Amino acid sequence: MPRIRTNQKFVDNLCGFSLIEVLVALFIQAFGLLGMTALQLHALKSTHAALTDSHVQFLLADMAERVRGNPTASYQIIFTDQSPAASKNCATQICSTDDLAWWDVKQWREKIEDAAYLPEGESQITFDSLTRTYEISIRYRWSQSGEVNLLGETRTVSLITSAGG
Repeated sequence: MPRIRTNQKFVDNLCGFSLIEVLVALFIQAFGLLGMTALQLHALKSTHAALTDSHVQFLLADMAERVRGNPTASYQIIFTDQSPAASKNCATQICSTDDLAWWDVKQWREKIEDAAYLPEGESQITFDSLTRTYEISIRYRWSQSGEVNLLGETRTVSLITSAGG
């Protein structure tokens, strides 16, 4: 049986990676992971800002539908007004149009003033008797990059809708 000879000189010339090369490779990998983490954090903040904007759009559409569904009631309230105290629970009792309007505003404002749902939310509904339209406005603390602990700017978003009827 023939013997296979290895080239001893070739084997002696093979060397492993040096410690410096390994450290450089680890540094590059760590730097890349840090960059990916920062990118993920930015994406999460932007997603939070978009979620807040979606909540506002939902709340504006919600109140516009309530106003259109009860066209003879008065839905006027300003930013500085306290949330109205509804005299009846219109989900379980039959209410007049005015009682329903106060109940609608109370339910709506509870969502707006909930800090977990909308940061520093306030609302206003004004009626223009000339055009018979309501302007529904929501003001809240907003940050484009979605930071919740840092002070952002105050943003007011409005929707104008017909009073119906």
